[in-house]
Amino acid sequence: MTVYFISIDAEGLPYAPSLEMMGPKDPLYSELREIMTRIAKTIIETLNPGPQDHVILADSHGAMVNVKPFDLPPNTSLARGFPRPLAMTSGGANADAAILVGYHTSPRLGGVLAHTYAGRIIHCVALPGDEPCHGDEYLLNTYALGSLGVPVIAVAGDALLYQRIQKHTPWAGFAPLKQPLSATADLTPPWDEIRSLIKKAIDKGLESLEKGEAQPLTPPEPWIEVQLKRPWHADIASLFPCIERKDGYTILLKCPNFLDNFKLLEGIVIASYALEKT
Repeated sequence: MTVYFISIDAEGLPYAPSLEMMGPKDPLYSELREIMTRIAKTIIETLNPGPQDHVILADSHGAMVNVKPFDLPPNTSLARGFPRPLAMTSGGANADAAILVGYHTSPRLGGVLAHTYAGRIIHCVALPGDEPCHGDEYLLNTYALGSLGVPVIAVAGDALLYQRIQKHTPWAGFAPLKQPLSATADLTPPWDEIRSLIKKAIDKGLESLEKGEAQPLTPPEPWIEVQLKRPWHADIASLFPCIERKDGYTILLKCPNFLDNFKLLEGIVIASYALEKT
């Protein structure tokens, strides 16, 4: 039996360039739900899991209740709701392979609706083995999954992610689902071409997994450096253990292992969101 884990975000999906689509109160949110569900279904059908195989789909955007559950293929478990342990990678611990879908770049590289992890709270993230302030959800989640022993075998999203995939997980297949035209506009290929790109990426990933080329990616060191958007976010972070305050906005998460720092990052974000709503 093979267990596949899929984490699906929104900003890197085709036909989804607008902030008017991203949340339940937005006028075009129903379109986002349809797009996200259709892409998830296409990924699962392309994997073509056998009767004994299993797919775990993690709805990983916003409140994480976007995918329409009754439209999914059989043998699919759905992780949904926020907050939850390990956030976008929740449910991936026992998987044999992971696929990241609808992913985007950090603001440093640009792209459509680009942001770092939790864009309202965090300005940028620095990760070990990466360029300063280039950290994104792709590498954060790939490191988290790698720390759980799970390799990322395919990624689909904003075309600007390609250089990141080539640098960190060159064995992974990549499907460019959209070309950025601006921060809030994209050029999406025809639907048949999207399906072809997804199949090509997954075929490459499965081949890499079979050959033993796809390996769990773990960071060379466990730390995470975070530049927050507001000094009071850093004040909140300073209440947590394993934190070094570097300046008014910047903190260093330095627990002994990466997963603890990953969980700590999520805790800081949730606490900071609570303050923003007061």
